Amino acid sequence: MIYHLSRRLIRRVANHVRSVRFKRQLPARTLNQDIAQTFDYQSFRQPVLNFTEGLSVKQSFAFKYSASCNRPTLYASAYACMIYSLLGKLDELSGQAKSSWIQYFDSFQNADDGLYYDPVLDSENYPSEDWWGARHLALHMISAYTDLGGTPKMPFHFLEAYYDVAQLKRWLEGFNWHGSIESAGDLDNKIMNIGCALQYQRDAWNDEHAGKAIRFIQTFLAEQTNSNTGLWCTFNQNDPVQLSRAVQFAYHLFPLFFYDEIPIRNADRIVELVLRTQNSIGGFGVCPNSSACEDIDSVDLLIRLAALVPEKQREIRAALARAFNWVLVNQVADGGFVFRLSEPFVYGHPEMASSTNEGAMFPTWFRTLCVAYLAEYFKVSHSFRFMRCPGYEF
Repeated sequence: MIYHLSRRLIRRVANHVRSVRFKRQLPARTLNQDIAQTFDYQSFRQPVLNFTEGLSVKQSFAFKYSASCNRPTLYASAYACMIYSLLGKLDELSGQAKSSWIQYFDSFQNADDGLYYDPVLDSENYPSEDWWGARHLALHMISAYTDLGGTPKMPFHFLEAYYDVAQLKRWLEGFNWHGSIESAGDLDNKIMNIGCALQYQRDAWNDEHAGKAIRFIQTFLAEQTNSNTGLWCTFNQNDPVQLSRAVQFAYHLFPLFFYDEIPIRNADRIVELVLRTQNSIGGFGVCPNSSACEDIDSVDLLIRLAALVPEKQREIRAALARAFNWVLVNQVADGGFVFRLSEPFVYGHPEMASSTNEGAMFPTWFRTLCVAYLAEYFKVSHSFRFMRCPGYEF
């Protein structure tokens, strides 16, 4: 017990020192000003569009992930499409151009399983991982198709493996839902990828089997929540690392409920815990340079649950105002956003990598989405476009 207490204390001291040093490197004016009052949509929009357009290959639907990359990838094209949609750029494209982009996406879809395979990203991890890879990309693709006003050329046949409820039950029960969050691995991403794809399959192709499967998953997950926290698994609420992981885990599962407007239990307790993930700079991560994922995971939950906890409105608003400032600090000189400031980042493959403080497609899309949600929450003047689709944006 003394060992664990000392380890936590050392970690907190180290993070505090790192936070102080990191904060000194940031522009104090940006961190301190009230972005919710001064945010200018047009000034924000153009640099992001310039960054995205700069990664287009020969003015086609092919995009590179960052300036450091050599070859375009399907992932990057999907991110470009979603960025253009959020910023209203897709409205400037003709119907023929949108159809051509859809056909470009279709050319990567496999007839056997309905997943997307980009030869550039071929690797051992691509079919097996869920924080990145085939199923993860499929969830991005349905957003991109929705933005373009189309659907994939064929259904997601890989989902048929989850139509057998008995088998689905065995899979979900194979995880100890009341065990430590530290044993969760990548399960949350996998459930999100499969669950949201089932919702899309149900809605886009009127697939009753997909509808039955997602209803079972939703019921099962609701039964596994911890009544004391409103979240899943057990975790030390005083350990910032475990608490942050529990919130990230929840962010990946709650969209299955939010999209179908299923009531959330213990919203007050969830919000209380999410608020505790905010660090001294304004981001929502243990490290001061919190990531694009950590930030939107907490921001999304706070915004969606805010109406359910009126007694926490002032606290939520203050936390989100600080987050608004912090997220914008992550926009770098090239107009794009970084996953983490002052760190390089490789997202699953060398052709999806960015150097220190170099903008990249994934964080630019995710942080732009985060800014859009914050702008909508604070009711600032903006023209962000939101599309309703299972997964990340609705």
